Amino acid sequence: MKAAVFSYPPGVEIKEVDPPKIGRGEVLVRVEAAALCGTDLRIARRGHGGIPEDSSRILGHEFVGIIEELGTEVADYQKGMRVAVAPNFGCGKCWYCIQGLTHHCLEGKSLGITMDGGFAELVRIPEKAVAQGNIFPLPSEIEPNKVAFGEAFACAFHGALPLKMGVNDSVLIFGVGPIGLMFLELSRLYGVREVWMADLSEKRLEMARSLGSKTILIGKEEIPENRFDVVVVAAPSPQAQQSALLAARLLGRINFFGGLPPQIKEVPLPSNLIHYKELTVVGTTKSNNFHFRSALELMLTGRVDLSHLVTHVLPLSEIEQGLKLMEKHEALKVVVRPDY
Repeated sequence: MKAAVFSYPPGVEIKEVDPPKIGRGEVLVRVEAAALCGTDLRIARRGHGGIPEDSSRILGHEFVGIIEELGTEVADYQKGMRVAVAPNFGCGKCWYCIQGLTHHCLEGKSLGITMDGGFAELVRIPEKAVAQGNIFPLPSEIEPNKVAFGEAFACAFHGALPLKMGVNDSVLIFGVGPIGLMFLELSRLYGVREVWMADLSEKRLEMARSLGSKTILIGKEEIPENRFDVVVVAAPSPQAQQSALLAARLLGRINFFGGLPPQIKEVPLPSNLIHYKELTVVGTTKSNNFHFRSALELMLTGRVDLSHLVTHVLPLSEIEQGLKLMEKHEALKVVVRPDY
């Protein structure tokens, strides 16, 4: 089968590889659509600690497909069923797993990062992932492209929870990328009073305005201080993290959602603002099955429409083009399809 394989020195190639074989309790999924993520781009260009330098990996942790084969002792699923797959699963026994925090399991695995993933014709879902409920049936009529990035939305859903957004809140989101736009839709879902988005790109701010957000062009327009109840930093920017503390009003809630490049070890922050303004500053990362199911239900019921985020659909063979589009900030969500 064809697959997008990462290896060192960092790079991704389309290769012919042996199709995976499944065992007891496992499921084989034929991939219909898989979405590129910023994590995929970072891995493709810099590598990842979960991929040893003497190994290779089929990337892709956001995907949907059709069940091709069921291992023995697998219940609740049927061959031919369309499914979405949450990539993160844990050992099932540790302190984190027993609280449902499988995405923080110290022995946890992730499809497309620590194990082969969905940028391929077929992907094996391990027994532990099947047992922990990582496979979610989808309506047969759903368009795969529209829900391929359910994992990314699950991460945004996770990030919104500690912010406790409400109807009287004013929200500022740094970064008009896919995640920032997901937070925009979540803000609307919570019924907030107003949403602002800040970015360096006028083109992206035009999109934010078309979706009903007020905007701030960073570098040319001032970011109001002591103005916002909720601030989300959905960009890998230390400057945005610094600005967030200034922009938040008394009792504001802030999420440093966007991870910073590895060369940035420390960010100087005016911590007195956290103290005297009684700010709540959190960070969130990854998602678990509760987040994934919740996000998927929002998409499937139409309460959140994210179809506008898919700007490019490419065959799997053109995955490098998709990575370059992301690198140049010319795409939001790129979906690749092995069947093209």
